[in-house]
Amino acid sequence: MLLLIIFAFLAGLVTILSPCILSIAPILLTAGANHNYHKPLGVITGIIISFSFFTLTLSAIVQATDISPDIFRYLALGIIIFFGFIMLIPSLETAFSSLAGRIARIGNIVQEHSSKIQTNFFSGLVLGFALGLLWTPCAGPILATITALAATGGITLSTVLITLAYTTGAAIPMLLFCFGGSKILKSISSIAPYTHTVRQLFGVIVIASAVAMIFHVDVMIQEKLAHWLPSIALEQSKIVEKELNMLRKSEGLELMTPAPELVGITAWLNSEPLTLAQLKGKAVLIDFWTYSCINCIRTLPHVKEWYSSYRDYGFEVIGVHTPEFAFEKSIANVENAIKRFDIAYPVALDNDYQTWRAYNNHYWPAHYLIDQDGTIVKKHFGEGNYVEMEDAIRGLLNIPPCKKQEVLPYTTPLTPEIYLGFERAERYHPSLTLQKNIPASYQTAGTLETNQVGLQGAWTIMSDAIISNSNTSVLELNFMANQVYLVAQSDKPAVLTILLDGKTVPGKYHTQDMNQDGIILIHAARMYEILDLKDDYGQHTLTLQCPEGVKLYVFTFGGKNK
Repeated sequence: MLLLIIFAFLAGLVTILSPCILSIAPILLTAGANHNYHKPLGVITGIIISFSFFTLTLSAIVQATDISPDIFRYLALGIIIFFGFIMLIPSLETAFSSLAGRIARIGNIVQEHSSKIQTNFFSGLVLGFALGLLWTPCAGPILATITALAATGGITLSTVLITLAYTTGAAIPMLLFCFGGSKILKSISSIAPYTHTVRQLFGVIVIASAVAMIFHVDVMIQEKLAHWLPSIALEQSKIVEKELNMLRKSEGLELMTPAPELVGITAWLNSEPLTLAQLKGKAVLIDFWTYSCINCIRTLPHVKEWYSSYRDYGFEVIGVHTPEFAFEKSIANVENAIKRFDIAYPVALDNDYQTWRAYNNHYWPAHYLIDQDGTIVKKHFGEGNYVEMEDAIRGLLNIPPCKKQEVLPYTTPLTPEIYLGFERAERYHPSLTLQKNIPASYQTAGTLETNQVGLQGAWTIMSDAIISNSNTSVLELNFMANQVYLVAQSDKPAVLTILLDGKTVPGKYHTQDMNQDGIILIHAARMYEILDLKDDYGQHTLTLQCPEGVKLYVFTFGGKNK
């Protein structure tokens, strides 16, 4: 972890060279225009506190309250505009300074000079807190991993320390930038008689910068400059990737430890509420899954068979449904999935990730086998290992080992899962500069390499999905697989037109979700089978013509055994 902290700090330092700093650069410059260093220190302190806090907790706040993140953004912009008017209107500045002084002196008996220092620092702190909420740095692998872990795995000491290291690294050049504004003003003696006018000019700059952010002008400027400013590959080293894998891929609870109780379950399906204490004396399999995960879906036949074969011998399965996407929290959606997959065992909805965190789990799917005394005796993450798991179940039930042959995993090259949302966007063509939560027009320039995604037309890139903004939006994918699956949804039925290598999909490759014309009707939020190439495994280009309003989450793939 120490290595990650060091790299996070260095990655923060070089953020000053990225176009992402442009959105707050004018405001940082004006923060040093007061001829003192107390306000810049307050600004930087506010940025560190605010950015670190919201990076780690914003997802949880939104999930708990259903408040749109835009509300926080516009609140921060309102605070910045207010500070601009303070610089423009002396009477407003006097009133705010008086209020800030009172707050700063609460519980303290201080001299006037000390009070003024506290007032300047407090003023900067409020401004910095707003900037920290607005500033979205060009997140590399380290910050992206922290954001994802905070959204699904809770806040740990490691994520807090790494986030603070990154933000502190970024804050150092920002502080120098603030002091630069003060230094420039002090060095130009000729403008001393016009200090008041200069402050008003800075107030106009602050207001104009905030208004530009309201209309996303800053993002357009960033996009233009991204091709001119240097690209820093500091976080791309194999050492960092290894450390990140260790951070994001915990092996869960140790074997031969007591299994945690099922906590925070928001609903039970196929069963009355259960506890592990109630199930003492039975062998229990905890299956962490989610209904749109192709890897989970592939394991379901085995889990269902185990439940059917051994439940009369004292065996129980509990499917802990922990959502990967927001739409998977819907009870109705999960109920439909249970019917579709013909699941008969109890399913617990872990919408708040409390049981997920209790097991220190990081995988879909994940299986934890618990013996009759409530002890974890075997665990497995992902697909496969079915015969070993079944033998472990039979061992707990005093049934001889089975004679089944283990199904081999895919041994031919296979395109990995491809997430389309901003937080896990790793497979887009390098010519695309993604803008989070902002409607934009995209045009892929160049040929797609294997496992790359291209976009044409109008799209909005959300945290966990992309949304088509016109009836002419197109997604292209270069893949290597036998089957292609896509998690998608639309508020109203929408026709998804599919091309394979630039041509209409032949009838022999149609799937159960296609009609006879080779199109798929997207409506309910679920996984759709896009292509089934049967035995014609190979590398192909998939083109999706997406009508307005269609939301796409993740591609998954199936291969074949040699």
